[in-house]
Amino acid sequence: MKLELVIVDDSHLWLSLAEKLAKTHPLVRSVLTFDDSYDAWVHIQIAKPQVVMSDIEMPGMNGLSFLEMFADRLPFISSSTKQEFEVVARELGCVDFVSKPFTKSELHRALDLVYYKIYGKKVSA
Repeated sequence: MKLELVIVDDSHLWLSLAEKLAKTHPLVRSVLTFDDSYDAWVHIQIAKPQVVMSDIEMPGMNGLSFLEMFADRLPFISSSTKQEFEVVARELGCVDFVSKPFTKSELHRALDLVYYKIYGKKVSA
């Protein structure tokens, strides 16, 4: 039982970093990235991935919009350079919030929380 992760971020730097760090998590099977929020929106509706990590501030559809639409159906990890978005993101239903810049251990902890939410099992170290 491994996670299928979709990452959405309009910054190629953060998108690339998140993808590389997520792929090092032992319970992540696949990572698909989107730099366009509308492309991600279509994919999420069709493919129904297990978990989404989304930036908050993006042109077009932002990460808070994603939470409003999908948080009741699938787990979300929200991220932003602005810590003040954490309260709103959590109120809208994100499982965890990672502040940019984030570390490997911070992202892995968020993925562990999602894994627990989906499977009800703690990740063994």
